[in-house]
Parts: sequence; C-alpha cells; structure tokens
Amino acid sequence: MGPAADIILVTGVITSANELLFAPAAGGSASFNWRIIPATGIAALLLEALSKLNPQIALGIAVTALITALFTPLGKAGSPIENASKALGYG
Repeated sequence: MGPAADIILVTGVITSANELLFAPAAGGSASFNWRIIPATGIAALLLEALSKLNPQIALGIAVTALITALFTPLGKAGSPIENASKALGYG
C-alpha cells in the first residue's frame, strides 16, 4: 500500500480509539460506531486506486482527512484531541 492508504488507515484507528478509549475516559458514552471499519477500508482502497493516477492528490486528501478527524468532533464522541485532553485532566 502507498502512503495515502496508510494515512487513511491511521485515521480510522484514531477515530476508533477515540470512540472506544478516549470518549469514555473523558466522561462520554462508550458506544462504538461499527461503520468506521468498512468506511476506512473503502476509503483506503479508493485512495490506493487514486494514488496510481496521481499520488500527490491522494496524499493531500489523506492528510486532510487525518487533520479533520483529529480536530473535528465526529459523531457523539467529540474530537480525539478534546477527549484526550479531558482524559489527561487538561480540559
């Protein structure tokens, strides 16, 4: 796999860890959205195909998705940065 697909897989792992670990530690609900797994797989496959055509665009999309997933509250769990800071006692 190329770097774009790897970054998307890391994004999926961070989002899953946020819902499973960070949100309950920050005082939120402990629910897991199972749709993260197939969505991450499909996005990785699509970006791998796109990286065969234009690797720079695929890498840009992957990095944009990673930054968005880190700082934007997705779903009911909140953002991973906010939940990690609350769990560590900074928020």
